[in-house]
Amino acid sequence: MLSKLDGELFGQPDWQEQVEARLQQIAPRSRPAEPEQPVLFQGGVIHTMAEAGNQTVAALGVADGRIVAAGTLSQVEQAMAAHPPFRRIDLQQRTLLPGFIDPHLHILPSALFSTWLQVGAFNEQDLNRDYSIEQVTHVLGEALQNPDALPKDKQGTPWVLGFGVDPSLMKVWTDPDQALLDGLSDSVPIFLFNTSGHIAYANTPAQKKAGISVPGGVLTEDKVALMLPHIPSPGLNALLQSLKKLLHHAALRGNTTVFDAGLGSAKGAIEVILLKLVANSALNPLRIGAALYSNTKALMDEWLLLFRPSLTGKDDQRFSIRALKLVADGSNQGLTGYQTHDYACACEHTVPGVGPKGLFNFKLNDQGTESSDFTQRLRQAHEHGWPVLVHANGDQAMDVVLDSYASVLESSPADTAVTPVLRHRIEHASLMTDDNIAEMARLKLSPSFLIGHVGYWGHVFQQTIFGKERAQMLDRCRSALNAGLRISFHSDHFVTPLGSLRMMQQAVTRIMEGAPDGQQQPLNADERLERLDALRAITLDAAWQCHMDHLVGSLEPGKLADLVILDQDPLDPAVDNLRQIPVHQTWLSGAVVFDQKTSVKTGG
Repeated sequence: MLSKLDGELFGQPDWQEQVEARLQQIAPRSRPAEPEQPVLFQGGVIHTMAEAGNQTVAALGVADGRIVAAGTLSQVEQAMAAHPPFRRIDLQQRTLLPGFIDPHLHILPSALFSTWLQVGAFNEQDLNRDYSIEQVTHVLGEALQNPDALPKDKQGTPWVLGFGVDPSLMKVWTDPDQALLDGLSDSVPIFLFNTSGHIAYANTPAQKKAGISVPGGVLTEDKVALMLPHIPSPGLNALLQSLKKLLHHAALRGNTTVFDAGLGSAKGAIEVILLKLVANSALNPLRIGAALYSNTKALMDEWLLLFRPSLTGKDDQRFSIRALKLVADGSNQGLTGYQTHDYACACEHTVPGVGPKGLFNFKLNDQGTESSDFTQRLRQAHEHGWPVLVHANGDQAMDVVLDSYASVLESSPADTAVTPVLRHRIEHASLMTDDNIAEMARLKLSPSFLIGHVGYWGHVFQQTIFGKERAQMLDRCRSALNAGLRISFHSDHFVTPLGSLRMMQQAVTRIMEGAPDGQQQPLNADERLERLDALRAITLDAAWQCHMDHLVGSLEPGKLADLVILDQDPLDPAVDNLRQIPVHQTWLSGAVVFDQKTSVKTGG
């Protein structure tokens, strides 16, 4: 997706110096906010989310960017006496929590896509239930009326670039195919990305620019890769401004840590260096972890040569590489997740070149049940001491991935066991059987759920894509916890909006937000979570999955003082709409990086 990002700049030997210079222009301070003077918080609800079990305490002490004490007011006052002078902050009955952690999103692509026309189905964190192809074409048509304002490629050709289109969420499922886009313009290239990130749409002029011909104009990932080098790219200033906006929006939502799950997919180590420069600049108010995209052998070999995972260090790092990432299949709502059964809508809706059961991204055996190529890649990562995040959406993908994990983990010699124990994950883990869950528990794996699948797509999964019976398998959070698994929730942003409290709400209620007439119908109510379990999934357990729980995720002495202060308590059953709880302040390492009243943001 970033294959042509300011290509001229990144072709120059001094590109890092140029990036640093522009970062200084945008955020003129050498690094993120330093810790403020020692602080004692009191006068509100303080949930520690401690590993031994959540405690609600009266006071919390912070000094030198770390938690000093949590407990009664007298206990914390006594501990803070060693850190004079400290100031007191009255929470005024607000709620103090560990900062939220989004363990799977895509930072650079999200920033890039934010510079395009937005043609998606979301209004902030809410689903637009009136979303339609007419709304999409209206936005595109308006853009075509002003070609001078359109981004231009190297030849000066204006393009219409749009992100977020999702036929599955429309009132009437309609693909913006080649014929429809040619009807809007047979001269201006039009290129749209599906919100899943796995398919795209291009009209005839766009395809001609890329030298491809895809009847119907619906492009899978291999064709998208051929298209991307030809589309206009934003300049570095525009990209950095978009990154700043994205990262500050995450802080506004109460996030203190975000985890990029697929860094380096287009430009390899250049992406790693760029994001590290951004993370360590004053532009960034967050802690950023990363998993490196490794589907090709060449990329994985490069990562193993260049990096080692950061798993145990206790330094206050703003950027760290902690895992490798493998993408086994596609998107369920995009009809490319790999299934054991045909999609229920396979007769009405298809993706050209993709079978009715979806696709697997690695070579499979003749039965479509094993992949020695995938197993080899997984084994290579594990034996070099890397935690692995594996994207698996369809239930057949889950079967193949779990078989590969078993092959790798069961054959690792005991005398070469990796220390610390690697916390391998399955990303999305969308459709799981009882056997899948039991196998994950046996292998000590953990799932990170894209819980927006239930909230935003639950109704279309149930009624159109899978059918009622198979939709019951979606995001089985309660069953996973009952089996002893630690779970997390993620936005996969750009796929769903940022908002950890929104994810918590969707896990607690499992309401299908796309149901007609505002019906409040849950999808498989037996999989709903208690509030405390859902809160752990966006704090401590998310940190645990990222090998960061020794640093963040709970308010325990010695951990970094990454905090969020909310106007209401999300554990209070009287608070219904969790996603609308205002974030009062967000703190990183003992310093305010977002303030609701003054809109004070680091570097802002």
